[in-house]
Amino acid sequence: MAVMTISEARAALPEVLNRVAGGEEITITRHGRPVAVVVRPDIVWHKSGTDVVLGETAPLVAALRERARRHGRSLQQEVRSILAAAEADEPPAVLPPIRLKTVRATAGSRWFRAEIYGDEGR
Repeated sequence: MAVMTISEARAALPEVLNRVAGGEEITITRHGRPVAVVVRPDIVWHKSGTDVVLGETAPLVAALRERARRHGRSLQQEVRSILAAAEADEPPAVLPPIRLKTVRATAGSRWFRAEIYGDEGR
């Protein structure tokens, strides 16, 4: 499996798609952390979610351990928390709507990050 940064993938998108079409899986990272895996559609549509989970328990346990670590819990506490949330059938948290800002520009005008994103560039 190849690993590329977002910038590399953007610059070489046709090559990325050709490699994926050839059967390769490509992981795209942002700041060193994986954010996406590009695979052929038939791989995603071939297996149902149940087949993937039941067939590959090691990655599932690893993901649960990581989630527990992030929440400062033991693996058992994390699993109990997940099961309790499932039993309570809590609706997912509603995200606030995205507010877009229209900016009028003239030819040759310069744009600044703060104008577009409303922040100071993190």
